[in-house]
This record gives sequence, structure tokens and C-alpha cells, in this order.
Amino acid sequence: MYEQKQLFEFMLGRIEDVGSEHGLKAPQAFGRWFAGMFFDKPHDFSIPDGSGDGKVDLFFQTSNGKEVDHYILNTKFTQKYNAPAPVAFYDEINRFWQAFANKANRNEYLTSVVRQELRPKYKKLFDYYDNGNAQLFFVTNHRRNEGQYRTVKATGVQVFHLEEVLQFTMDYLEDAMPRTPSMMLTGINTVLSADKRDTEVPTSIVFAKLVDFIKYMDDDPYDLLFARNVRLSLGNTSVNKEIRATFKDSPTEFVFSNNGITMLCERHTHDPGKQEIRIENPRIVNGSQTLHSIRDVGTPSLTARVMVRIIEVPPLNPDDFSAQAEKKREVIDKISIRSNRQNPIKPWNLVSTDDFQHDLARFFRKKRLYYERRDREWSYRRTELKSLGISRGPNIKWMAQLISSYNWDKKVLGPVPAKSELGLLFDGKQYELVKGTAPEAAYQLYLLGMILDDCSKQLAKSTQYVEHFAWQGQFTLFAMCVKALQSAGVEFSEGAVTTFLEAATPTHKWLTFCKQGIDFIRAAYRDETKRRKKTEQELTLTNYFKSQKFVGKILDKAVPQQMKKTAKQLWRAGGAPIGGRRKAWKDPNRVAASKKAWVTIRARG
Repeated sequence: MYEQKQLFEFMLGRIEDVGSEHGLKAPQAFGRWFAGMFFDKPHDFSIPDGSGDGKVDLFFQTSNGKEVDHYILNTKFTQKYNAPAPVAFYDEINRFWQAFANKANRNEYLTSVVRQELRPKYKKLFDYYDNGNAQLFFVTNHRRNEGQYRTVKATGVQVFHLEEVLQFTMDYLEDAMPRTPSMMLTGINTVLSADKRDTEVPTSIVFAKLVDFIKYMDDDPYDLLFARNVRLSLGNTSVNKEIRATFKDSPTEFVFSNNGITMLCERHTHDPGKQEIRIENPRIVNGSQTLHSIRDVGTPSLTARVMVRIIEVPPLNPDDFSAQAEKKREVIDKISIRSNRQNPIKPWNLVSTDDFQHDLARFFRKKRLYYERRDREWSYRRTELKSLGISRGPNIKWMAQLISSYNWDKKVLGPVPAKSELGLLFDGKQYELVKGTAPEAAYQLYLLGMILDDCSKQLAKSTQYVEHFAWQGQFTLFAMCVKALQSAGVEFSEGAVTTFLEAATPTHKWLTFCKQGIDFIRAAYRDETKRRKKTEQELTLTNYFKSQKFVGKILDKAVPQQMKKTAKQLWRAGGAPIGGRRKAWKDPNRVAASKKAWVTIRARG
């Protein structure tokens, strides 16, 4: 409970920062803080809070480049930790929902509880709500009242209590958004600084005492210092054992035995008289293994030192899209990636903390799924996350493979690189294309991947050839199904597609659709094996699906008519726009129940 309270106090500090920045009192700043944490680039804020606000404390909008979504928040704030939510909150949630859901009562609502200058805005919000483009939220940092909460679960309001807000705060910490406490390095006699003409960003090298890092980590329970590091601790590996042994047994040799630490900061200042360096908002981008290996050594050496490269990058505003801000982001990514190339590391580790991966993690988290950007993240936090109803989502590798397969018509992407060239998906032109995927589209691909995976497993029980064939050709099958759905009018990244896939159930129609894809690909494979000459290398499923020549032939063909027909039937039944407007399910319990009909979400990779 102490850690939860500490996190609560951290949240209060962040709310105070937001209030100071925007001139808001704590209750209003709470909603603004939550919006900035939970939503992707919210804008056009309005805070009508006060007499005649109609139970609305905040509204704003977001845009994915195609659609604009509106969000309407009712918030309740307290500075008291673990305060229970009173019964009155749940009565207000019902009234808040009815104000939008009960069309017949809207005129009375506007005239009796909404002040004059707000009424035109609220009328527009009613229209957005009716068209499925506005969502209602109730957000409080009071503890959930379980009995009362059950009475409002069926409403069209998404409800967040202390438990959910603290969990999102934890994820917000991981996304490296808040500031870290200042770090003081002591006993620094000399600082070597690069000439300003020779570097894009101020860079200094010092030889620092490791005990200063250990003391800092002791006061950093959420490991904010490592939020920008591309890997978590790898555990008790042979290299880490050697680092630990050197620190314990030969501390004076550590300085020349270790590759050193690289850290980012907003500013660093050297006081020659005190022989101290003060580092503002420090972030370790290389050296996590070193520091995790020594952090719990008993009676640590007070003299052991390590070379530290300090790189000064001014703070970035997430909403700043200027060329200068973009250049700074590129510099940060390059520092993080290049400083880690000297040690064995996977390509996906190098991009795990970039903006694209953060955006994916945040979107999946809103869907109560944990997107695993860094190796072993889920195992570190599984118990805590499961206790809050958060399931394991995709990992960074499987997500990239699905995105690559989705781009079946791109020259450098498709199902073949997804199967045989995974590392290339995280570098150069390939990764630039991967990063062009909208978070909502990535989520939709994940849902489709889970559906097809489950269908393949069910089909394998009754059809002998399916299991091995579907496993070897899973990304080709995925690409084929994407192509078929696209031919039926499915436009990935559209909100209707999310509704369609979230509400999907394991019907005979989905199984038929999956089998049609498998049979089409299997027929192409059998035709190719018949054409092989006796002198040619044997064609196996493994080398067949790794060949662009063979897989390209499959995807170049038109979608089989029966498969296209099934795709259209699925789409029309589950999510196709009706009368030019998006079909939206008004009952959130239907979506939740449908998702549970599929098998428990499994880890991929």
C-alpha cells in the first residue's frame, strides 16, 4: 500500500504542475492532466466547470487525420489518499449519461441545468454523440465502491476510479513523460566538454562515483532513471556477474574495465569549488546492465568510478511539431540507438522507446492490453497488471510482423520479411514504413491476428493438414485475409473496423473464411511442388514461405470469389457503414462479452 500511496503523491505533484502551467485549480487540473496522459494529442480544451456546467467538467477532441473524436468528462478530485467514492457519485454518473442518451429530455436539460453561453456547444456535442463521435467519461481518484459501480457499468459512460488512474500513472511513468529528480555527482575534479562547433548537442565526459548512482536508484522506486533505456535488466547473465564481481572485488579496476554509461539530461552544471555536477532530469540510455548489476551489492565501494557521457538535450513539448522539435527527437533516438550498438542487442530493442512504440503502448493500454515493447516487461509486472484486469497483448516483434504482412503490396514489406527477416523490420526504409501505421490500425491488426490464430487452432482439430501448414504460413494467411477484407470494403484504421473486430465471435463464418484462405494458399503450394523438376531443391513449407517469388505469386492473384463473398458477409454483419454513417454499438457490455468469447489473449513472439 505504501507504493500505491507514493504513486498517488506523485500524481498530485503532476496535477499541481499542470495547474501551474495552465492557471487551473487542482480539481480542474486533474481532468486536464488525465486527458494529456490517457489520450493521444488532445486539443481544443474547454473547461465549463462551475454553475450551469450540466455535469460536464471538461471537453476536448482528438484527430487521427481522418476522423475527429470528441470527449466529455465528468471528474471528481480529492487530495486524500484512498478516499472512498460516495454513493452520490454514481447517481451523478447516471444523470450525466441520461443527459446525452435521453433525447426526449435534452431541451429541458439545456434550459434547466446548462447556462446560456454553453448551450450551442452542448447541442453540437449531442449531434457528435448521436453519430458515434463523442464518448462520455467519469474520472475520479477516489477508491471504487464495488456495489455502486455495478449499477453504472451498463451505462454508456467509461468510468475510472483511483485503481485505474494509478495504473495509468504507472504506465505514464514508463513512457518517460514526467521529470526525474535531479542527480548530484560528487568528487568531480575534471569535466571534459566537447567544443560547441564539433557537436549538435552539448556533451561532457566525467568519471563519476558509482555509489552516487546507487544512492539515486534507492530513491527511484519506479526506475524513472531507466525509462529511456532500450532494455530492462537482463538478469544474472555471465556478463552481469562479471560486472558485479569487478565492483565487489576490484573496485579500482572498474573504471577501465567497463564501457561506461550514457545519459541524457535537460541541463548539467559543474561547481568546481564543491567538485559537484548537478544533472537536471537525468535519463540513462546506455548502462542499465552495469547499474542493475551493482545496485544491491552490500557495502558498495565509495571509490569505484565509471566513465559517464552526459548529453544535454533541452526538454521537448510533445505537441510541438516544428522542424526544430523534430530534429531534437531524431537526435534523442540516434543517441539511444547508437550508444547501444557496441554490445549484443536485438534490432527491436533499439527502437523500443521511440515515439511510435510509446504511442502503440498507450493505445493498447487504453484497451486494457499490455503492449510489451521491451523484453521481459510483462514478467516484471504481470501480477500487478492482472490484478487490475489488464491482459497481455502483443509484443513488439509480433506487432511488426503483422504490420509488415498487412502491407502485402509494399515492395520491402509483406509476409516474407515478417517470417524470414524480422530484424530488418526495425531498421531503415522498412521501419519508416512500419512507423507509418496508425495505433488504431495496429490494434485492429492485432485483433485480426488473434482471430485467425484461434480459427487455425480450431480447424486443426478437425482438419489434419491445417496445423503445420497454418503455422508455417501464418503471415501469408494473414496477408491474404487482409487483402480479402479490403476487397470487401474494410478500410483499416477506420473506427468501424475496430467495432467490427472487437465484436467478432468464433462463428462458423469466421472459420470458413480462415479455411478458404488456407486452402487457397495450400493449392498454390501443391501446384508449385508439382512443377518442380527432379533436379531442383526439394520445396518444403519452410523455404516456400520464405521465398518472395512463391508468396508473391499468391498475393498477385485475385481473391477467390468464395473467400471474397465470405469477407463481405462478415463485414456486412458486423461493422459495415449503414446509410453513409458508421455503425456503432451502444451497449458496451456486448463488445466486452463478444471479446470474452474468443480464447484468452495469448503472448506472441
